[in-house]
Amino acid sequence: MKNSIQKAILMAMKAHDGQIRKGDGKTPYILHPLEVGITISYYTSSEVLISAAILHDVIEDTDIDAVEIEREFGEEISTAVELLTEDKNIKDWAERKAKNLNRLSQNKAIYVIKAIDSLVNMRELFSAVEDYGESVWKKFNASKELKMAYFERILEDVKSDLPADLLEKYVSALKDLQYSHLIWHKREEIGFKE
Repeated sequence: MKNSIQKAILMAMKAHDGQIRKGDGKTPYILHPLEVGITISYYTSSEVLISAAILHDVIEDTDIDAVEIEREFGEEISTAVELLTEDKNIKDWAERKAKNLNRLSQNKAIYVIKAIDSLVNMRELFSAVEDYGESVWKKFNASKELKMAYFERILEDVKSDLPADLLEKYVSALKDLQYSHLIWHKREEIGFKE
C-alpha cells in the first residue's frame, strides 16, 4: 500500500470518527469512504484517485479543509477532493447536486469516483430499505424521486467512461433501488412489519 493511501485512511478515520451513516443510523461512517477507496482500487493503481476516493467526504462532512489536505497530500489530491465536494452554501438539494456534477463533468477520472460513491450509496440504501422499509427515504434531504434522478444523471454522464463490469454493477444497483418498494411489500405479505 502506498504512503498517501495509508495517510488518507488514517486522516479519514480520524475525521469521520463518531459519525454514522443516515440509512440505518448505526453503521460507522468510515466504512463508506473505505469501500469507495477499495472499489476504485480494483480499477486503478493511481495513488491520487484511491486517496481522493478515501477522502472524498472529508471537506464536506468534517472540519478538515482543502488547505490541510493540500499540505498533507499535495495539490493533485486536494484538487480531486475539492471537485468531489459539494458547496454546502447552496441550500437547495437539487441545485447543489447539479452544480457539483457539472463541475465533475470537466474531469472524467474524478467523476468515476463520484459514480463509485453513488454505487456504494445505492447499495447501502437498498440494504437499509430491505431492513427498515420505505421509511428510510424520510431520513434524507431529498425524496426518493429526486435521489433516483440524481443517480440516473450520474449514470448518463459517466456510462461511456466506466469499465463494463462497473457499469453493470451501477445499473444493477440502480434497478434494485428503483424497485426496492416491491421487495418490502412482499416481506409484509409474509409477516414482516416496518
